[in-house]
Amino acid sequence: MSGSSIAGFIALVLVIAVGLPQAARGDPLQYSWTELAPDVWTGIRENSPRIPVMGSTTFVVGDNGVVVFDGGGLPMLAERTLAKVQAVTDKPVTHVVISHWHQDHNFGIKAFVDAYPLAHIISHPYTRDTLIRANNDPEGNFREGIRDSIGTNVEVVTDILEAGEFEDGRPLTAGERAWYHRFLADAAVLEGEYKRIEPVYPTATFSDTLVIHQGNREVQLLHLGRGNTAGDVVMWLPEERIVATGDMVVRPTPYGFGSYPREWADTLRRVKALDYRILIPGHGDVQRDARYIDLLIETLESVAAQAETMVNEGIPEEEAVARLDLSDFKERFTGGDAFLASRFESWFRRPIAEAAHRIAAGRPPEDIQPR
Repeated sequence: MSGSSIAGFIALVLVIAVGLPQAARGDPLQYSWTELAPDVWTGIRENSPRIPVMGSTTFVVGDNGVVVFDGGGLPMLAERTLAKVQAVTDKPVTHVVISHWHQDHNFGIKAFVDAYPLAHIISHPYTRDTLIRANNDPEGNFREGIRDSIGTNVEVVTDILEAGEFEDGRPLTAGERAWYHRFLADAAVLEGEYKRIEPVYPTATFSDTLVIHQGNREVQLLHLGRGNTAGDVVMWLPEERIVATGDMVVRPTPYGFGSYPREWADTLRRVKALDYRILIPGHGDVQRDARYIDLLIETLESVAAQAETMVNEGIPEEEAVARLDLSDFKERFTGGDAFLASRFESWFRRPIAEAAHRIAAGRPPEDIQPR
């Protein structure tokens, strides 16, 4: 994983502030829990773009224990997931699955290790390799990036709010202004949570398929191909026809940092071929049909095709990134909402354009390659 990938992802999940008055503090780390099938629970942040973006979590209670998929991106989220598990059942957590390396899905799971030391922490090999490098590389250390950002982000946000515009002169929308003010109210809680992080690395990996038998309940973990990252894992419950996708599916607008657009579209087709009844995205509301996944496939194919054409024409990367045109897709994702349009640009169009150009030019979007 490159330093630019780390920096881009910190920009997505990390905005920290210090020294805010007690009265301004909020609770940005709430899950809304739903039982999607008997003993299949998912916790979702209802406001998906709220800073910091934090992944959904799902757990399955079997005859012998509990399988947790993406246990929480911060300690408080993991502790709340753990409390929900323990409120539902007295069976132990036997497996915690990490869908992909992005820390908003796994940086809190030390709570599960503390509570259930025998639990297996499972991921794709690429995810394990990348987590280790991201947290220990002195030239691009994610934890160092967090520590170095303490205090600086609140200064940047305050300056933007006071100016009413970004550094490039683009004016703040009303939605962005409210979004940043909410961040300032939440920041003290977030600072405390980031200080509590203790990364945990997978204790077991698999490359294609791993089937967990919890008595009569079957949980399948599948690596169906590269997508949002090279190591994306989905959890598939064949009897219930429920699939949890990690960040291969994110609503209301997708994320495109260091991704593999054409392969991602193919992988999503394999997800669709499972003939799921319910799809749990990495962020955002539960899906009960294939319309959103079809939109993602169509968008990713357009990204790849445009990037390949521009590379063949010899257009340099910076110009190609600026020229990638997803305006029609942006409208379909955002419905014309100005705030969501800004998130689509920052979190998807620009980073996926960079990734697609690198791939079309024969370079990987991420530096560590899967085994």
